[in-house]
Amino acid sequence: MDKVKTPIILVSTAKDIILTFLVCVFILCLVNINGSKENQSRLFWDFSGDNIKTSSPEPKQEKQIVRKFKWRYPKETKRETVFRIPETALKSEIKKFGVPHGQSHPFFLKKRGFKLLGKRTFMKDHIPQEQYTSIVDYQQIFQRNQENFKELTRCLIASADLSREKDPLHAFLSFVQYIRYKLPPRYYKGKFINSFFVPLVCLYEKYGDCDSKALLMAEFLCSVPGAGEKAVIVLVRGRGLAHALLAVKRKLLPGMTTLFDIKKGYYIILETSKPGWAPGFISRRVTDAIKAGFFYLVALN
Repeated sequence: MDKVKTPIILVSTAKDIILTFLVCVFILCLVNINGSKENQSRLFWDFSGDNIKTSSPEPKQEKQIVRKFKWRYPKETKRETVFRIPETALKSEIKKFGVPHGQSHPFFLKKRGFKLLGKRTFMKDHIPQEQYTSIVDYQQIFQRNQENFKELTRCLIASADLSREKDPLHAFLSFVQYIRYKLPPRYYKGKFINSFFVPLVCLYEKYGDCDSKALLMAEFLCSVPGAGEKAVIVLVRGRGLAHALLAVKRKLLPGMTTLFDIKKGYYIILETSKPGWAPGFISRRVTDAIKAGFFYLVALN
């Protein structure tokens, strides 16, 4: 009986061996496939001594817009400053400021960078009409742009060869004065902007008027690390003048035109519209208008 059963046992064992072999081949194939997929998605490896660390691929760099400016200190050689404006920040500022056509309601003005000063009611064709008086909300625009100007200010400091101990006031004022003076359009990118460029657009377009350049100057001065600069916009309205200047809280020197605040002290006035004006010195016509009280102050910080 044992001799009869032996061949049957041998045949069964051979089948088991063949099946086992096929199963092993199948498993090896699956491992190779999964291994190849893992290699395709594997992170880059950095070998440092005995430690193995993984590092993610470098993130895609944000697109930047390059703008070059040539300027100089009074009676010194020319300098060049190169700014790289983040495209997303520029687009954001263009989007946030300005009122689209047909949206003149006070609600839209407040949301789009303007500040209401008052309103008056008058009759037209026996129908009551309302007219609102507004100005650019300089404080709102200034404060939201301080973060944008940290790196831009570093570029200006480097191009001016300023040490940490040196006061940047004279250099920054000269730079802003050399930006071309030109009145912005009333409408920009399809929106009413009241002929004012926000600071990033002023750099992007490489020109601006008095209040556009005054606010730009404030952004630079107040974003210097550790400076603690205090600044106000001075709007001169009267005696045929419609002008804007910047004033900063500084120690006055003889001959300077200054403003005095009973709570904050003295401010010296900065003329940003064109080259040649030193800190604290402005035209006689503007000085007379300020002395006569034809001005309005907008605190920035």
